[in-house]
Amino acid sequence: MNALDSFELATDQLDSLSPDITLLILHPDFHGQHRLFAPLLRDSDKTSLFLAIPEQDLSFAALLSELEETLETQLDPDVPELPDAPEAAAQSLAANLQAHGPANLIIDNFDLVQQEAVAPFITALAHHLSPGSRLALGTRELPMTLLSDDSLREKMALIPVNADKMMLDYVASADQNVLEVRALGPGRVLINGRLVEHWDGVLPRTLFFYFVDRGMTTRDEIFQTFWPNLSTREATNVFHVTKRKISEILGVDLTVYWSGFYRISPDLELHYDVVKFAEAVQNAAVASDQDAVQMLQNAIELYHGPFLSTMEQEWVNHRRNELSMNYAEALAGLARIHENQNAKLSALGYYLRASATSPQREDLARAIMLLYRDLGKPDDAIDTYDRLTFELKRTLNVSPAPQTAEIADGIRNLL
Repeated sequence: MNALDSFELATDQLDSLSPDITLLILHPDFHGQHRLFAPLLRDSDKTSLFLAIPEQDLSFAALLSELEETLETQLDPDVPELPDAPEAAAQSLAANLQAHGPANLIIDNFDLVQQEAVAPFITALAHHLSPGSRLALGTRELPMTLLSDDSLREKMALIPVNADKMMLDYVASADQNVLEVRALGPGRVLINGRLVEHWDGVLPRTLFFYFVDRGMTTRDEIFQTFWPNLSTREATNVFHVTKRKISEILGVDLTVYWSGFYRISPDLELHYDVVKFAEAVQNAAVASDQDAVQMLQNAIELYHGPFLSTMEQEWVNHRRNELSMNYAEALAGLARIHENQNAKLSALGYYLRASATSPQREDLARAIMLLYRDLGKPDDAIDTYDRLTFELKRTLNVSPAPQTAEIADGIRNLL
């Protein structure tokens, strides 16, 4: 599923919302938030108002001032001042909007407001807005104070949601402990929508990712990976202290011990980008071209960079190389599908990206050379061969295979 498909999914979810949904939160991991404002602002059947929060740490009183100015300039210059109390202010604002028919009120940069101070007002406004009217919040962080409010469960929606893209529905998951782990890139962890920023050292963070990536592991495997030079007693002490720190950081136990293995706790709803990435690549290999394109596009979008790019450990490096090869294969898979459809420029683009990740793969270099030849760019084809030759000599001290050299010789004859 490509970026356009993601936007279409978002608009489909927006269009399917019940009129009873009066609070709409745009998912912070959806990069098309501002594009999604357009259908709300263009809705000819509703009055539309737009407010962008202007500064960090905006207070509730300052928000009311901004809303009053928005009402005066975009709705009615004679609108009365909003009361100071959250409930009364929400009731007054809802009445002002309703006087002009159904309305869409969009507040962008909502993450800049003081969340705890503003939440009672937003909650009250969602309850006072008439069906058909809607408050839409654009934000770069999940507003968990609102998302965890049970009174809003029937009034609120988070869109777009797509678990395959790690855009999770925290409204539907409010009753569970949701652990969101992104290891493709520098590493990012959210527990119940809260970003884990402080790990109390390198070891708790590293052991956390090891547990998640392994899914199931023995104590001996852990000790051999992290403390091969310590005695069993010393390693046991460090291990239990570190594991306890992880539980304290998350506010919930990450693992359970059962039948000789440490496993991810069944009390956690785990979403792990590496698993979703690997499954997409594997499933694409046996899918039709149409389905494979969506799966491979999704895998590529999930790959935000090398596995745990800020960590350097043997197990991390091994996993990083493995997933990097999978990423190259996902790109190559898309390239082959586009090539079969005679979309040569698109195929070349994907092959080039794959080759940049796996510069030693001769099959990719050969495909690039042949496409350059077909596109009337023999010089670029020979440059590709020369780079491959240099890379193979530098890293493996070998020369390109005869098949590759034969293609290069044939292209040189065109110069």
